[in-house]
Amino acid sequence: MKFPSKLATIAGIVLLLGATVTAFAQSTMEVPAPSSQNQLPPPQYPQADTQGPVIQLLPPSIWPPRQSQPPISQATPPPPAPSAALMAPAAQPSLVLPDVFRGCWEGQVNELDWIKRLPGAHKVGYWTPKTYRLCYRRVGQGPFDLTFTETGVEASDKIIAPHGVVVPVSTDGREYATMQSTLQFDEYQADHYAPGARFTVDERTSLNCKIVGDAMLVSADVFGMRDGEPWFQAGWHARFNQVPN
Repeated sequence: MKFPSKLATIAGIVLLLGATVTAFAQSTMEVPAPSSQNQLPPPQYPQADTQGPVIQLLPPSIWPPRQSQPPISQATPPPPAPSAALMAPAAQPSLVLPDVFRGCWEGQVNELDWIKRLPGAHKVGYWTPKTYRLCYRRVGQGPFDLTFTETGVEASDKIIAPHGVVVPVSTDGREYATMQSTLQFDEYQADHYAPGARFTVDERTSLNCKIVGDAMLVSADVFGMRDGEPWFQAGWHARFNQVPN
């Protein structure tokens, strides 16, 4: 009979289809392991530094706005004090000078070795020559003394009423002595806009005097003031000659 063979054929087809479905289901359930050749390395992240300091940035709104500060004014430095040479001690009334100082000595200072205007002071003009006369002698039976001293200014139509004096300060007892002179005068101001205006000049001079042969060699430091305000410092040297009494 042909009927049983048809059934066998159909049964075989059913079995074949079942095996195919089962194989397909297994293939979809199993995922193959990734190949080591195609695997990417895991990303590397920097490790936090737990040993260093932690810096926290604050927002700008925390800080108050900066206010403009007024400029700091620079105070004008005071003029320097006179040098030690100009701050000599007061004269000694009973000071006895060496015999080589006896007689009268005259000299004139026509120019300076140097001059320096003090900070903030008025402009310094030309030097006016100064004159000196010293007489070391005695009157009657009294001791030798500087019986006549005078310091002044060379005659000039710009100078009014000069007057000054020289006093002894110290001596080495042989041929050296220090003296100090003060000189004051009024000077007309060289200003076309203020004709007739004048100012007062005070000069304090420390003299270093040494007798060499028939001459008195003198070097000096000068501190000048104008209308009572520090004005200049200067230095000079000169030769005073002995003259008849």
